Amino acid sequence: MSGPSANPDRVGIGSTGWRRTCLVAWLVILLLPPHTEAAEEGWATVVGAKTSYTTDVFQFSSARRLSLGEDPSQPTIVPLDKPSDVIVEPSVEVRRLLDTKTELSAKAHGYLYTEHSIFNHAEYRLQARQELDRDTTLLLRYRYVPNLFLGPNFSVQTSPRSLQEERVTSHTWRTEVERKLTEAWTVALIGRYGLRLYNQVFAERDTTFYTGGGRVGYVAAPWVRLTLAYLYERGLGDGRGNLQLKDDVSYIQNFISFNTEFRLAAPLFLDLTYVYRLTDFTSTIIGDSHRHRQDVTNQGRAELRYAATKTLDLTLSVQQTQRTSTASASGFNDTITSVGAQYTF
Repeated sequence: MSGPSANPDRVGIGSTGWRRTCLVAWLVILLLPPHTEAAEEGWATVVGAKTSYTTDVFQFSSARRLSLGEDPSQPTIVPLDKPSDVIVEPSVEVRRLLDTKTELSAKAHGYLYTEHSIFNHAEYRLQARQELDRDTTLLLRYRYVPNLFLGPNFSVQTSPRSLQEERVTSHTWRTEVERKLTEAWTVALIGRYGLRLYNQVFAERDTTFYTGGGRVGYVAAPWVRLTLAYLYERGLGDGRGNLQLKDDVSYIQNFISFNTEFRLAAPLFLDLTYVYRLTDFTSTIIGDSHRHRQDVTNQGRAELRYAATKTLDLTLSVQQTQRTSTASASGFNDTITSVGAQYTF
């Protein structure tokens, strides 16, 4: 979707997600037992901080989540203005090992934009990992991203059409079963179910989506691991069949990811990832801008990770995302450069 030029800071403040994340982080820290006791009882806490520079503030959240383990179908819009920004990302994750086979975790991750605070938001994740047998693991995950600001856009519900804030709340449930076939080969089946709930003036875009696919991993050598994944997704918008509004965001998406992890030296690792995403909008409504629209997204990412100690990781990454579309105004280019640190205690 494309919208007109606008200054995002004039639409609102949007710092609720940031405040929620800070509150959750402080509560987690206060409730944790001391380090030695936590270790003995199977507790672990992972605190992270990352600073990123993006060349297109509107695409940052979608481009960052365009990966196998995140949310590769998060919607985005492409206005005329494409300002850059620096984003600070604090995060905290608490893990609890119940026994040798079961691990529970909760994570809060904030995104604080230094120049365009209306984009401030947070995401929350609950996860359970269960070892079914020596070679099989079950993963259950719930991810919640509330009230994410996508940008200013024209609402078809207003007459005449007027510029409104477009926001979306995402609920995503994920199931993954991984099986180790040999010392070198692993396979996994992945399923997702999700809801995207838009603010009232864009309610016809509310979407239910279903995802299925798999992943294959191969340890080619002690210093290199290869991973290939594919996901098929069907999204059904509430606006399908609505001839009055003509705003059906239903789609079929094909997602392919190829990752290579190199162990360059004992403490130094290099991750190279390529992502291809093909999105076909399925609207058949004459006059709908989504009719016959197709988006093709290519993304390349390189991350250098340095294990400074057993508990401290330092990272440096560069990510380039490009989308072309049959609706030319919906194409974009975005480059993200990030430095980060993660400490486990």
